Amino acid sequence: MLKRLTALAVVLAVVGTGLYGQGAKPGGIARMISMGGAQVGKNLVYNPFIWSDPSWMLTNPAYASMYQDYAWTNVAGGTVNNITTANNGYGNQFSGINFGFGKEWTFGAVLSYDPSATNLLYQPNGINNGMLNTFINQVFPTRNDDVGNPAGSTSNMGPIEVFQALGSYHMGTFDLGLAVLYGWTSADNKATTTAGGTTEGDIGAHVFGLTGGILFDLGGGNMLDGSVAFRTDKATDKIIFPSQSATPGTSEFDASGTEFQLAARLKMKASNKVNFIPYAGFATVSAEPKENSVPTGRTATTASEKFSTTNFALGVGGEYHTAGYYLAGGLSYAMVEAKVETSPGGANAVTQTQTISTTGFPVFNLGSEWWFTDWLAGRMGYYRAFANTNNKTENAGFVTGTTNETDLFGGSSAVAIGGYGNGADPSLVTLGLGLKFSGFALDATVSEEALRRGLGIIGGGTDNLNTFGYVTISYNFE
Repeated sequence: MLKRLTALAVVLAVVGTGLYGQGAKPGGIARMISMGGAQVGKNLVYNPFIWSDPSWMLTNPAYASMYQDYAWTNVAGGTVNNITTANNGYGNQFSGINFGFGKEWTFGAVLSYDPSATNLLYQPNGINNGMLNTFINQVFPTRNDDVGNPAGSTSNMGPIEVFQALGSYHMGTFDLGLAVLYGWTSADNKATTTAGGTTEGDIGAHVFGLTGGILFDLGGGNMLDGSVAFRTDKATDKIIFPSQSATPGTSEFDASGTEFQLAARLKMKASNKVNFIPYAGFATVSAEPKENSVPTGRTATTASEKFSTTNFALGVGGEYHTAGYYLAGGLSYAMVEAKVETSPGGANAVTQTQTISTTGFPVFNLGSEWWFTDWLAGRMGYYRAFANTNNKTENAGFVTGTTNETDLFGGSSAVAIGGYGNGADPSLVTLGLGLKFSGFALDATVSEEALRRGLGIIGGGTDNLNTFGYVTISYNFE
């Protein structure tokens, strides 16, 4: 009898130990938001001084070696406050899964995550203000015998369906990773005239990208994290006019873009509890629409439009960790500059160049995490940027030119899943929770109002304020 009771106690102890998250690997965008993260890319919020987190797989596929046999999903949700659930849906909700093959190889996929700038070339969901549509609408009014809107308006297309395959290889002190991304969307339109002619539109957009990364163990607790990404974007609008039209034939437009990103971080061990972490990142995007085919009897447009943006960030900080507590933070310099050059063409055209530059220094990212129990973690973060924005518009061309320039200083906070913007209060304090059971983990931001007014399911009031904001779920099944 005693042996049976002892055996039962051992079994319950083993099961109980497994229940409380010994195999879980928490983390993701929700953790980053709640620990002082700032927007660094499309639907990405990072605290650059947090060294290990599964969300880094989105920018460096070498991290897949650390997350073999691992499934995760960004459930998304509202912003930090979660007053609304507008951030649910495509573009905000995305998932991934990895499978390990031995200790060396890891292969996986990321579904529905689109890091590209392709949506700048066309604007999905029926909004007619993408770069390509803007250019087309600028060209057609100059052809006074063209009637109506082109049948091929790219605003009729939906969002791009993006799929990414990734792989990593672990060989001693190196982890190498490579990811291949592709996404596309298309739509065909036909409009029949009363005279019996048919105007057709053949429209589409696609993106192709490669991302490479490395994790290099330098020894002594030091490590290098480096990644590079290159993507090409394109949107096309091919319009076929009927023979009854004043301009029969084909008019074809496209907008092409190029993206390049480079990032590096270095972890330098200062003690058993402290690591020193400097980092740097650079990104650039350029795009330009063109008319490739002109209808019979018409003259090619001389209108032009060019877009470019440059991002740069440099920071220094570190992390402190004990058995139940983790602190990561530091200071950064960040800069983003966007330039748009447009000209309607023609002899008396006025060319306009608008340049918007935002510089942030110092930028604070600070996050802390402590485990109350083996299965429950609390998180708190602080983000603040002392930012200055310069908006300069230059008009040059016929007769004379003008220049308008403004400077605006203001803190940048209000972190949302899609980015951050200026707020009345230039500082932002964020809260979060982490749960883990066996291999399962759930990480979420917490509405700061929930602490003042009670949980949303109990005393949330009538304004739809929820308890949790952004949510990430993962399962480690190795």
